[in-house]
Amino acid sequence: MMSPGMRQGEKVYADLKEAVLSGRHAPDTELSIAAIAEDIGATGSPVRDGLHRLFGEGLLQMGPHRGFRVPSWSADALRDCYTWHGHLVRMAIKTIGPKALREPVAPEGWLTDYSTPDRIVATAERMFLTLANRSPSNELVAAVANAGERLRTIRLVETGRWSDCGDELVSANVLARFEPGSRLLEALWNYHRRRIRAANMLSEALKSRLKG
Repeated sequence: MMSPGMRQGEKVYADLKEAVLSGRHAPDTELSIAAIAEDIGATGSPVRDGLHRLFGEGLLQMGPHRGFRVPSWSADALRDCYTWHGHLVRMAIKTIGPKALREPVAPEGWLTDYSTPDRIVATAERMFLTLANRSPSNELVAAVANAGERLRTIRLVETGRWSDCGDELVSANVLARFEPGSRLLEALWNYHRRRIRAANMLSEALKSRLKG
């Protein structure tokens, strides 16, 4: 059973993580432990511990004064993360075994909701986690989950720039349920390649969105 201090620490961590992943803090923002603690009504210790955990997950960077700051998505960083995410998903599917390329990878599909940008992004995360969970590697599952969280803010930008983000996920769901895994791998490579090629545009769009 968790002690009251541990429960508070977990809540502070969850609140901090939600704030970072939702884009509440603009890229390159320096996070003040004292200001955050005062804002959420906590002491500095759980806030500091939560920020350290987010740093370990790659969701924060070290600031110039040994504090923490929200990462910025340069075009190069974005291309790198999309490429990494694409490789992870490809590895996850291939580790299922040879039959994964000949048979449907996820016959039951995944929960889908395309009614709002937030839900499209959540559906994309569920899709990649569903595929990763077919792999026997817990490390791959954790890596796919982490990369998906890091990309959450930029995926919201994608929905504002491309009207067919939901259609992409519908097509992937159909392929995962009814077609050989080789076809799904090809579609997911095209999914990532589109974003890698658009990294400059998406990086600039994120900056404009946050300024607005």
